[in-house]
Amino acid sequence: MPFPALDGLFYRIVPQARAAKALAPAISPEGRFHHDAQPSLYLSSRPDWACHAIAPYVRATDPPRVICELHLTGARVLDLRNAAHCAAWNIDPALAAIPWLPERAQGLPASTWEVSDRARTSGADGMIYTARSEPSRWHLVLFRWPGASLTGRVLPYPP
Repeated sequence: MPFPALDGLFYRIVPQARAAKALAPAISPEGRFHHDAQPSLYLSSRPDWACHAIAPYVRATDPPRVICELHLTGARVLDLRNAAHCAAWNIDPALAAIPWLPERAQGLPASTWEVSDRARTSGADGMIYTARSEPSRWHLVLFRWPGASLTGRVLPYPP
């Protein structure tokens, strides 16, 4: 089953000092959908959804952040909201909703990595996933992003 191409504007929150490098992969070697320093770029389809996504990770002592706007063209993505698409690639989308940090705290591999690893090996450039706290909100993680560019628009964080 082919992956649909995704085009549009997306948003990423980064430290203000890294705004020019907003297309750089996640600096953490592990995250919800990456491990062992796999390249990953986490984006949201709306600025307010990006704010929700990073809220649990923001600390009062963090450096100032900004919301960077990116334009994405032709990203071939697996949509975890599409049951038929997941079934075709033998992916259980429920695994994407399991909190990964408690599993890592126990020394276990994150269940979410099974989903992203399968999406990576399927040839997808990334995948759409929903927010655990509100399934109507969706986000995007990219494994490859040759069709991504910064628009130059930077919004304040928090808005």
